[in-house]
Amino acid sequence: MQPDASPDVAAAIESGCAHARQLDRLLEEEFSALSAQDLDAFEALQSAKEETLAHLTTLVQALSGRADEGTMLDEPASAGWGEFRSLMGRCREAHRRNDILIRSRLLTINAALGVLARPEEHDGVEVYDRLGKMSGRLRARGYSEA
Repeated sequence: MQPDASPDVAAAIESGCAHARQLDRLLEEEFSALSAQDLDAFEALQSAKEETLAHLTTLVQALSGRADEGTMLDEPASAGWGEFRSLMGRCREAHRRNDILIRSRLLTINAALGVLARPEEHDGVEVYDRLGKMSGRLRARGYSEA
């Protein structure tokens, strides 16, 4: 078994926690910008987010390499690793929330563009069946015939 390099590991984990906190803040700012539809602020955050993700990726790869070599984490480093994993879990959930918001906004924009591009196709009333699909018998009829 190799000697324990826990001071280096502990410092790396603490650095990872700091970067994870920064990523969490960036994701919160990103959500605020998306909610306010401030695309300039959203774009400005992307480079800082990419840089933070690059640091985190490098850290995780380095720590994974140490684990593969058989280097054990001592108790303080293990506690820091738990905190790091918890922070990264929060970041994952914040990223998912932002992704859902972006996707819903894109669907809304695409639907609006579709209406503007082909207004004659949207003159009728759309009626859905219990499965959430457009009713086949009303699909071809216009508003005046419904």
